[in-house]
Amino acid sequence: MLAFLVPPTLAQGDFRWPRQILFGSTEVGTAGYSLLVAWSSEFSAKTGVTTRILPGTTPTITGWLFEKRVDFINPPLTILVESLDGEAGYRPGPLRMVYPAMLLPWGLMTRGDTPYRQVQDIGPGVRLSWPPLSYIHRILDGLLICRGLSRDQVRLVPVANYSANSRVIAEGGADIAFTSPVSDVNVEVEGNPRGIRWIPVPTVHEDRTCLQRWQRAYPLLNLVRPADIGVQSARGVRMFVIPSVYLTRADVSEDLVYQLVKWLDENHALYRDKHAMARFQSLESLRFIVENMAVPLHPGTVRYLREKGLWTQEMERRQQATVRLVDQYVTLYERAVELARARRISTDPASEAWQRFWRDFLAQNRVPRFSEAWRP
Repeated sequence: MLAFLVPPTLAQGDFRWPRQILFGSTEVGTAGYSLLVAWSSEFSAKTGVTTRILPGTTPTITGWLFEKRVDFINPPLTILVESLDGEAGYRPGPLRMVYPAMLLPWGLMTRGDTPYRQVQDIGPGVRLSWPPLSYIHRILDGLLICRGLSRDQVRLVPVANYSANSRVIAEGGADIAFTSPVSDVNVEVEGNPRGIRWIPVPTVHEDRTCLQRWQRAYPLLNLVRPADIGVQSARGVRMFVIPSVYLTRADVSEDLVYQLVKWLDENHALYRDKHAMARFQSLESLRFIVENMAVPLHPGTVRYLREKGLWTQEMERRQQATVRLVDQYVTLYERAVELARARRISTDPASEAWQRFWRDFLAQNRVPRFSEAWRP
């Protein structure tokens, strides 16, 4: 836990900042963590707010958010899918996006001495690094569908966390990992004696069928472009672009979110050079996400976009539809929990009994998973 001790809270007009804001962050060693540390120190110095950062796994920090132990979290946008699908360890909740953190390339990493140079090289027996992160599982399942393979035909190599997901490649324990080249751990991994290589996402001309199967298997894989940030070995390689964002709950103060978004926008020049990824933490990135993805925004963020004259009728239509969809799944989950408790079935999001009950509950009510109903 990292705390910045600062002078007493300063007021801004009629708004008075709280004395403390709590952030749940992705693990130490991730770009999201180091970016949050970089800009929050400037924020604390200017506003007088004590910023406390608690790192953890994405299921953990999402749980903290719903339990009101933290005010904001900074995960990849994939968390919206995992949470509202009720993946193992997650439960649906009223998530709302506040502001962009990063627009990150994500791709397939292999060690420099393996035979894997293109997706078409991946076949039976390949060893896939398998961290306890459900979005990586589902994206790799999409890769297997792309190649006409099943989990039974490959070897899944369990690793402890996101950092171990990369380190196992350098150690030779696995052949391929799905990761982001901007993560601090991959700077370390790239320095191993055999180096690393990145397998490009195929174009529609190279393998249309594979690409379409992969993108249909998981939302948020529709944006593909060459990486222009991260470790040198990744530069120019075609990768998926997945935003990392700041999320909060629907019940967090509209004024607080509005003032935070306003501060992040108006003070971008103050912290832009404090971290290599801070350039993405901008109003332009917010506009890009809102214009290209139907994500549920917090009312404080909507208020700021309206004030800047950037909010459109199409954005309003998509906002209402997405918020309604998100809240429907939250309500469904709450009903399922009540029913499970009445039957004395565990409601622990990580338990197999609950996972079976939740899947059966959706099927019996003829409701698709959120990831099947939502199209970003």
